[in-house]
Amino acid sequence: MDVAPPAPVPADGGAGRPAGTVEYKCPNCGGVVAFDAVSGRMRCAYCGADFDPATFQNTAAVAVQPQPDALPPWDGAAPAGADGWEGQAWTDEELAQLRQYTCPSCGGQLVTEANTAATHCPFCDSPTILPVRLTGVRRPDAVLPFKVTKAEVTEALRAHLKGKRLAPKLFLAESRIDAVLGVYVPFWLFDTALAADIAFEGKQITSWSDSRNQYTRTDTYAVRRAGQVVYERVPVDAATKIDNDYTEAIEPFDYSAAVPYQPGYLLGYLAQTYDDTAEACRPRARQRMVAALRQSFAASVRPYNSLQTRHEQIQVTAEQVHYALLPVWLLNTVYRGQTYSFAMNGRSGRFVGQLPMSWSRFWGWLSGLFVAVGAIAGGLAYLALRLL
Repeated sequence: MDVAPPAPVPADGGAGRPAGTVEYKCPNCGGVVAFDAVSGRMRCAYCGADFDPATFQNTAAVAVQPQPDALPPWDGAAPAGADGWEGQAWTDEELAQLRQYTCPSCGGQLVTEANTAATHCPFCDSPTILPVRLTGVRRPDAVLPFKVTKAEVTEALRAHLKGKRLAPKLFLAESRIDAVLGVYVPFWLFDTALAADIAFEGKQITSWSDSRNQYTRTDTYAVRRAGQVVYERVPVDAATKIDNDYTEAIEPFDYSAAVPYQPGYLLGYLAQTYDDTAEACRPRARQRMVAALRQSFAASVRPYNSLQTRHEQIQVTAEQVHYALLPVWLLNTVYRGQTYSFAMNGRSGRFVGQLPMSWSRFWGWLSGLFVAVGAIAGGLAYLALRLL
């Protein structure tokens, strides 16, 4: 059911609300709406009514604000653009209904709608975070909505933990699982065109023998590959508190489901603001693209016994950068002074994480293994003696 956008709460905050906050309520019953990952629509938790996320998009004039890390237009062969991903500035209404939280322990930056009671940092598990106004941050070009629900994350975590026999029993407590949080993680997405010229040396080795000698012949070939490769939407995590190895491990993200940024998608979740600029993240993106280019060029060469790169020239001919919020389920928990992290792709459900090892369980498992091996060895020895 779609209705006209409800009016925001007045700037004075209304009864019992801080001044300057804005909240969208269900037009049917007045309950608070949140994004539902299953249906992809906004849903009221009280009466069950659902709405199109565009219902809650602000329509006020765009405020002029600087766009950090904006790059010049394409000057060469450009990758295909993403319709509707053009960057815009924050509107006054969006800034009014969003809050930025700073964790006093680790400095992590979070963004949420004004009424979210964020009490734990998803990066260091700190029990308090302090709200400040959202300023000086570029407005996202796009958002990829959550699809995996918290219940599905919980089941995936339980299955992952139960299969790890060497993990401490305390770490497997369900109370740890309940702390999982859905976070829109900031990413810089790089569209880059690379022109490359790579010279290889390939060696083909042939061996044969006759009745008297063994022969080996080595043929050396000069091989060259040149061309242009375009990479689209190469993601780099723009939050320093989140390990890039984790966010890369849960790729790929389904960008076909991404939509132009709308604040309604943040309702019910946390959102991290970027603290790594596009310029700071560009080297990691380039490293990934250059490695993929080298691999694809080398794969195009016919099989040799050995192939070595003798010379290469790789240049960026065009580049464009997008700023997007991508869905990630996060759980950081501290066990005996050590932080252990888990992450799940909020669209595909791809899951990664690390676990501590219980040395008592390890030695118990090793002792059991030795007993089992000893029993098998003893049985084989007894059988051998009987056969003799």
